Amino acid sequence: MTTPEHSPEDIRRALWENDSAPNGLLRNARAEELVAAAESAGDRDVLRQALFGLIRAYEFSTERGKMLVPFARLMQEWDQDPSVFDSHDSHRFHWMFKWVTSGMLTLPEIPLATMEQWLAEMERRYRLAGYTERAVRQGEFHIADQTGDSARAARAFRAWTAADRDRMANCHACELNAQGSYWVRQGRDDKALRTWQPVLDAGSTCMEEPHRVLAKSLLPLVRSGSPDQARANHLRGYRMARGDESLLPSVARHIEFCALTGNEGRGLELLSEHAAHLASDGDPGSRLDFLGGTLVLLRRLLALGIGDRPAVAHGGRQRTVRELHDTLDAEAWAIAARFDERNGNDVVSGRLRHRLDREPLMDGLPLGVRAVRLGAGTVSPAGAPAVTAVEARKAPDAAALPELVAEARDLRTQGHPRASTVWDRVAALVTETGQAPDALLAADLLDHRAIRAGRAGEEAARGLFEQAVVAYRNAGEPSRAALAELRVVSAAAQSGAEADEIRDLLGTAAASAEALDPADPARTRRIATVALMRAKFEAILRENGQGGQGDGGTRFDADLTAFVSEFSESSELSAAPGGGAVEDLLAEAEGLRADLAWRTGADERAEALLGSAARRWIDAGRPWGAAEPHARRARLLMAMGRHEDAEDAARSALAHSTEIVAADELGRIRLTLAEVLYQQDGKEAEAADHALEAAHWFDAAGDSAGAGAYARLVLAQALGETGRAAEAAEVLESALPDLLEHGEEQAVRARDALARNLRALGDHRAAAEQYLLAAEVAKGWDHAGSHAHFASLGAECLSASGMRDEAVAAYHRAVELWQGVDEPVSLARALRALAWLEAEGGDSDAAKELMSRALAAVDGDGPELLVERARTWAQTAELLLDELYEGDEDGEGDEDGDGKQGDGEADAAVRREAVDLLERADAAFAELGPDALEERVRCVVRMAWTERALDRTDEAAARIRALTTEVGALDTDHARSLLPRLERMLDQLTQAG
Repeated sequence: MTTPEHSPEDIRRALWENDSAPNGLLRNARAEELVAAAESAGDRDVLRQALFGLIRAYEFSTERGKMLVPFARLMQEWDQDPSVFDSHDSHRFHWMFKWVTSGMLTLPEIPLATMEQWLAEMERRYRLAGYTERAVRQGEFHIADQTGDSARAARAFRAWTAADRDRMANCHACELNAQGSYWVRQGRDDKALRTWQPVLDAGSTCMEEPHRVLAKSLLPLVRSGSPDQARANHLRGYRMARGDESLLPSVARHIEFCALTGNEGRGLELLSEHAAHLASDGDPGSRLDFLGGTLVLLRRLLALGIGDRPAVAHGGRQRTVRELHDTLDAEAWAIAARFDERNGNDVVSGRLRHRLDREPLMDGLPLGVRAVRLGAGTVSPAGAPAVTAVEARKAPDAAALPELVAEARDLRTQGHPRASTVWDRVAALVTETGQAPDALLAADLLDHRAIRAGRAGEEAARGLFEQAVVAYRNAGEPSRAALAELRVVSAAAQSGAEADEIRDLLGTAAASAEALDPADPARTRRIATVALMRAKFEAILRENGQGGQGDGGTRFDADLTAFVSEFSESSELSAAPGGGAVEDLLAEAEGLRADLAWRTGADERAEALLGSAARRWIDAGRPWGAAEPHARRARLLMAMGRHEDAEDAARSALAHSTEIVAADELGRIRLTLAEVLYQQDGKEAEAADHALEAAHWFDAAGDSAGAGAYARLVLAQALGETGRAAEAAEVLESALPDLLEHGEEQAVRARDALARNLRALGDHRAAAEQYLLAAEVAKGWDHAGSHAHFASLGAECLSASGMRDEAVAAYHRAVELWQGVDEPVSLARALRALAWLEAEGGDSDAAKELMSRALAAVDGDGPELLVERARTWAQTAELLLDELYEGDEDGEGDEDGDGKQGDGEADAAVRREAVDLLERADAAFAELGPDALEERVRCVVRMAWTERALDRTDEAAARIRALTTEVGALDTDHARSLLPRLERMLDQLTQAG
């Protein structure tokens, strides 16, 4: 701005605007310009206001140290003539003295003697102004604590907390912040958390609280065994601190928390969001705090062996983790050294060293939000089996190989999920020790390698299985060779082999199974496996039209039924030892039959078959196999509306999943239980817990964008239902890019959930954006109701955010859409909302016309239409009366006056019209009964005030008495809660009379 061209009023207006601007360097620069403008204007009052504004801008930025100069100028103004400071400015002047005194601590170039002089001056001025010593002793505590004088800090702490609170005492939330921080440094996490509890519960707040305390609570909570609360505080607190320059130390604590709880990927994302501040020249104290948390993360990334990974840009180019660490580490220690030199000790560098030397507190705390995976070993799902990590740290021991091989073979015979993991350890041990395996072990390892390749979809799988067949035959294991031949069939089908070739391979496998020695306990199992595979393969051919009979699912079901019947009869073979049991194959067959029944709408039959399959898995001694049919049965029961039975089935699935190690399976089981619980009122909190676990398992499986994103949607919805809107919004925003790729239905569901949580947080503008984007997607759907619904919600949020013109346009669109569907209630509500906006804009005629259209829309029978007619009559009356009762916010008139705010017959006519409308509404609400009682009371009270303004006090009092008697007779808690309002109204009417 060109300073001479602006008047004092222009500068005052600009000061007001800048005071509302976001914290940061731009606000500071603007405040500096306004001080220069005030000096040029020559108005001393404006200059004082500009200096106040500049000091305030500096306080809430990384440039706190700069406030010393403008405050010194403000002191000159005070010392020249304190009478020019009114009471408000006098209070601000003394209040900012605290900022200056504490701000000096963050500048190592300020000598301790200077700080002591300012503290003494602050104490002198506070005493002259009549303030207690509380704020002064807190200032002394901070100087002693930050400079390492522990004895003085303890004395000052006691004096501070013992002194009386007055108008100069810091806000209660800020005081509790500092007190809790002191207890953390004393090693008293428990006492710190108790001290902070009023702030964490949001009972004590201010501009920067609970933002800062939420960040400070993270590590103490984890150390104290409350990781769930730490996670909640992280999601809630980071959202508050993100992007606020004055809260960079808090951002650093969130980054540090991620680094120490196995969430390094999330920590790197948070650092990326604030990478621009790495080059900032803020005050050294705040910068050291920011660098400290950042370095905790970078050190952790180096420990994970990913120092060459790109981190963030710094100094004009992209930096690797190692490069960024080395640069910031040198800077941090240099800053610490400057403080140590000023303080005459090594307290600051010691605290930095303690911070950087911290070990991780947890291997992996699920946070719910999606974060980039940094590589193997950086995602450790909660509850993951620890055996692999333990074994990986053991030195190679050739003597352990026979025992490990025996364990692997035993687990393989059981069909245990952990078998593959143990075979991995066998293979690794063979490689590490260089020990040559015998022929059978070589065949086993080849078979295991082939299985791994098949699961990965590698084309080499078939060739590996064929080699395994030969290897097993050479090792004298025809039974294992026969099984490997079956796997050749699967690998061939997976690689796209022709039907005839696959049939030939099946024939070969069948012949091998039949040729096994009748005494071989596995012979029946091999024959059964061939039969089940043939049935599945032929069904696939029929479905794909490759030489099948075209009878689809019916033929498949018949084949499966025959399979179950044939092999169930061989009960003595089914229970044969040595790997001959077939009960698990029967369970698999019944699961397939259940799928067929489900697809054809035979829900009851499908449910019974899934239950039977689960029981067979348990009878087979493989309870882990029961988890999947139980989970599928839970989903089916949920679709059938049998939520309690679905919950039982889902819990059974979870109970039987303890031996499962596949992350995607564990994710599906937990997600099923989460969805079932979410569908039941009052169980949303537990649903959130299971959805959180599901999302974490899907992350571990590498499916964050697919099933993991959907799990996060369920998690966010459940969190929102339990009142944890900030956590829900943070989770949804992280998953939204993935969910938008899941199809229109999930995209709309995600935007709807995000909008509802943003609305709960008071961010109506952002909520409106999500609703309108959802409406844009829904406009292509066959039924226009969803489009209209989201358009209406978007309009509501636009209105709540003060964007009247945009809200009017959105409501007009919603009205147009509602007119195209049979939704009279929604149409009436949209018309009424639009009417209020038109009235707000000064067009009362348009507002009344819209109310008439709303009334016409609900002209019909039924309680839903009747309640909307009542509301329309009542709100039309409100519109009429609002033109007379200006400034009446509660709709009850002026309870301290005579209620007559207008004169003349025209005003009386408006009031009579309003009474007529309110009488109609009252009659309708009365017909609707107790459910509409609160609205009826509000309607009758407004009617009474209006009648009083018409000098019909007796009629108004009689109306209130009658309703009071009626409400009192209901004898319900709700009715009793409404009586005081009616009694107060009656007292005022009686006094007026």
